[in-house]
Amino acid sequence: MTTKYNDMLDTKGVTVAFDFPTPQVAWTCAGYDDPDVFDPVDSDTLALAQSLCGTCAVRDVCLGLGTSRGEWGVWGGVLLEAGKPVDKVRQSGRPRKVTAA
Repeated sequence: MTTKYNDMLDTKGVTVAFDFPTPQVAWTCAGYDDPDVFDPVDSDTLALAQSLCGTCAVRDVCLGLGTSRGEWGVWGGVLLEAGKPVDKVRQSGRPRKVTAA
């Protein structure tokens, strides 16, 4: 069975990967003590997450991933809901009733 797969191997991909290796960059959020900070429940937690993202080398890549995958939380320093940027953290519970004037 391994012969079948060996026949399909192409050295072009290996050569390209060797000539142009993927850069090893450190994501600021990787290994952060409290990952819940990137799913903020208040404006203080949002500000902390955004400050952490502000120094990250892959901020643009992260934001691109979050928007393309429809993610929720802070991605690349931007708060997302279903991949769409939002200005502030939604409060839990039902919204206040507005009476018609």
